[in-house]
Parts: sequence; structure tokens; C-alpha cells
Amino acid sequence: MNQALLSFFNQHYAPGRVGLIGQDDLKGRLIRDAEAGITPDHKPSKWSHTFLLAERRADGRNDGRIYIFESDLRVSVDDWEVQNGVMESRLVKWCLDNVSHGCVLGMNLSTAETTELLTQALSYAYDEEHLRYPVGELFGTLWAIITRRLAKKNIFDDKHAVQCATFVRMCYQAIGHDPVTGAVHLTNTSPESFYQSQLFTFRKEWHRPTPSR
Repeated sequence: MNQALLSFFNQHYAPGRVGLIGQDDLKGRLIRDAEAGITPDHKPSKWSHTFLLAERRADGRNDGRIYIFESDLRVSVDDWEVQNGVMESRLVKWCLDNVSHGCVLGMNLSTAETTELLTQALSYAYDEEHLRYPVGELFGTLWAIITRRLAKKNIFDDKHAVQCATFVRMCYQAIGHDPVTGAVHLTNTSPESFYQSQLFTFRKEWHRPTPSR
């Protein structure tokens, strides 16, 4: 458990805010390396996953009790479980020792807008036509970055699947707010797209301290 990251998210939590994390596992590094084509310094991005902060519930646990909405693909060998697509999860899921970066972004949403935003996310998470997590679309976004065609529709777009950042952007667009600035097609939205946006009025970051030599 990454207690420092958990404390960071608990400190800056508010429903409707956007969470970013940067993971150091194979999938996380691949995504972060691919985003190097759109970072200002052309170095790998710090960010590999995007999610929407939802409710804080009294669920009897002592880890902050924060729930999130996200699109993810998770395969657990331990319990033979596969989770694929838009889902409701607990924030603690991402407070891992192999996560080295965290960020919370927020807009000045009204109470009504926040409620509408989370209602939209909930409807996606429990829709009968369940939106899956599109592995192919990740490579489509990589191709769009390489060929500088982020404004064009993802070549591997699947109307029945959404990437993590695309999902969060869809929820915001549904309430009349597009949180991503620049010419980026919805299907090519990445965690780095959110990080670079100038529309967020709240921004806090956490980075794992570099070990001293």
C-alpha cells in the first residue's frame, strides 16, 4: 500500500474531480513512453491512467472510503477474475507501491453539475451495453501521436469500448464541459491530454521522492 499517495488523494478529494496516476509496471511504462510524443520536453509522460473521483461512502473501511469511476482492464490470477471496461472501483486500488506519480484536477462545477456528472458516469458503468476497455485503441492513439493525427478519429475506434481518459472526457462532455484543450479527437484522449489542459482551476500533484545517493 502506498500510504503517501492514499493520503494525498484523501487530502485533495472532492466528488467530480479527475485523478491521474503514473504506474511503473509494464503497461504503465508503455503508455507513458508512448505519450512522449506530446509532452513539452518530449520525455515520457508521468501519467498512465485517468479516473473520476466519485462518492465517499461509509463502508466500514479506514482507507478513505473513496470510490471512483474508470475504464480499465484487470486480470487477476489469484482469484481468476477479469474486469473489463467502464466500472466503479475503490480509489485504494491505485494506491500501489509501483505508482510514482499522482494528480488531482478540478473545475469550478456547481453542485448540480457535479451530481449530473457522477450520474452520467454511473449510467455508463452499469449500462446493459457495457463499454469495454479497448486495447487496440491504445495502439491507435500511439499511431496518432507518431503521425501527428490526434485530431483525427482513432483508426482502431470501437464504439463499444473506451479508453480511461476518453471515458472521463465523455462524462464531462455530457454535462457541457470539455476538459481537454487543443485539437485532440475524443477517441485519442490520453492522461497527458488532461494534464496539459488549461481549463482546470484546481491542480495538485504528488511525486515519489527521488532516493538520495
